[in-house]
Amino acid sequence: MSIPGELERARHLALAADEPAAKDLLLSLMPEIEQTDRDDLQLETLAQLGELYLVRTAYDGVREGATRIRECLAAYSSILDGTATPEVVAKSTMTDADARHLIRRYSRRAQFLEIGLAAALGDHEGAAAALEVLDGMTSDDAAFADLRDEYAYLCTYARINCATALCDDDLHVRSVPLWQRVIADIDGPGNGSESTDNLLVLGGIGYARFCIETGALDEAEPWLRRAGARAEARKWPLAIARTQLERATICWSRGEQLATEALVREAYPVIAEYLRANDVSRCWLYFGLYRMAAGGLQVADECWEHAERHWRELGKPLHIHRILLQRSWIAIFRGRYQDATAMIEQARACLDESPRSSWLAYARLDDHLGSVWRADALADLGFDGAGDPDEDWPAAEERYRSAQGVMHAEPGSPAYLTAMDKLARAADLKLPAALAVDSVRYAITEPGARAQWAECVAAPLLAGAFSVVWESENRELTSELIEYHSARGTFSAESGQAEVIEWSRVATAPAPISDMDELAQVAAGPPVQSGPSLTRLGPLPPMQMDPTSGPVLERYRKLALDRYGQHVTTDEVAWSTWP
Repeated sequence: MSIPGELERARHLALAADEPAAKDLLLSLMPEIEQTDRDDLQLETLAQLGELYLVRTAYDGVREGATRIRECLAAYSSILDGTATPEVVAKSTMTDADARHLIRRYSRRAQFLEIGLAAALGDHEGAAAALEVLDGMTSDDAAFADLRDEYAYLCTYARINCATALCDDDLHVRSVPLWQRVIADIDGPGNGSESTDNLLVLGGIGYARFCIETGALDEAEPWLRRAGARAEARKWPLAIARTQLERATICWSRGEQLATEALVREAYPVIAEYLRANDVSRCWLYFGLYRMAAGGLQVADECWEHAERHWRELGKPLHIHRILLQRSWIAIFRGRYQDATAMIEQARACLDESPRSSWLAYARLDDHLGSVWRADALADLGFDGAGDPDEDWPAAEERYRSAQGVMHAEPGSPAYLTAMDKLARAADLKLPAALAVDSVRYAITEPGARAQWAECVAAPLLAGAFSVVWESENRELTSELIEYHSARGTFSAESGQAEVIEWSRVATAPAPISDMDELAQVAAGPPVQSGPSLTRLGPLPPMQMDPTSGPVLERYRKLALDRYGQHVTTDEVAWSTWP
């Protein structure tokens, strides 16, 4: 087969996700291409290799490929503008028209690689600027008419890479304009080419995952069906497996454990064969989740250990911090609270390391640390489900499965008093985090997004905070919390979500579809008046239940402001809650 034919075969292999075979083929062609002295073939080889390296996270290879393309194009540009040395001019056999065509085509390909590299490394601002440059590299010149389809492919593919990278860093709201453009590009019949089908599959899976992570499950399913059908038609096994994994995440969100297990088990062998580290880790996460749901603590811990190892290899701090929080539940259930606390501190270090961490992540982490103190307190109260750190795995699992949720501590006993102190520490962590997170929904003007925040983000933290306050038998604080929510709204989730237990949400909680930068600036001033109304959207003034005491939850509201920068109430005069 000719060299152009072999290059086309390499692209076919790459689209089928067989990157090792494609890479071997491309590298084997390079000596022969050098002998032919064809720069266009050399540039095509470098561009394809760069795309392969980008997919397989070999970022040094991406950087080198883009650099070598730029260097070659710079030589041709110098010939066209008359600044080249005689030696460079003598080596060129291309006409000016062919040189311009070469420069136009491969400058776009290099730009695509640089966009993908910046996005993958977390330089989202740089990726956005480079994408804007690529968008401006269009031309209606008839001399470049044959490049229009390739150019459109590169632009859409670059947007998919940028949007996916933003979601990986929990910047979902910033990805919305990109996903809107991607959907507009792929939501048509297409031209039947492999490249067009590749965009539909990649874009459909990526957008579906975005929808799942932001709670829009019903919107994700049609795209997974379309992407899966196209992958089936093309016989692309990895793409099929990836759609199965995303369908599994939907099933888990809906509490369908058996369906989750079946889909993950079917997808994992293919994902593992194609060595997709991030998806492999996600498979291990769900292996652990449904094993733990069945009471298999040891197997769940082993699964999450595998997931953590793969995410550490990828160097993803946000992913590592989430799996550490997930693994800490095993230590909690075994009564090893110091081990759980150590994992949480490791998770905090990951947040400190990541430039993309948000106050919301720290609030969730503090809430989880409060859960450790709560579990430790319940053990002191004689909770029958509390683990014994000296138990082996079978004994721990038997206790976990058979617990009835009863406690045996005698009020006023030393163990009881110690438990109350620990519950107070838990409240100091969980209550400010819950108040800070809940305050955000009153700054979200869009009703759907506000309801989503309330159900998916605020409700779990508020329910945990209320549990700790109730268990601490602090009637005054319980009354204040009830009074606060009587005025502010409700902390109960929908009935379909009410059965989701706390450990299952740590690593899989939907991401808020709200801008973290905006959320950190929750309005604290009086709301804008738009005519007579009995309702108001925004933080309420402080509330005072007793004329002889201060505003309710005053200490915890101050902690929410100090720790997370969130104003739970306005600076207005306190409202009295008595006649």
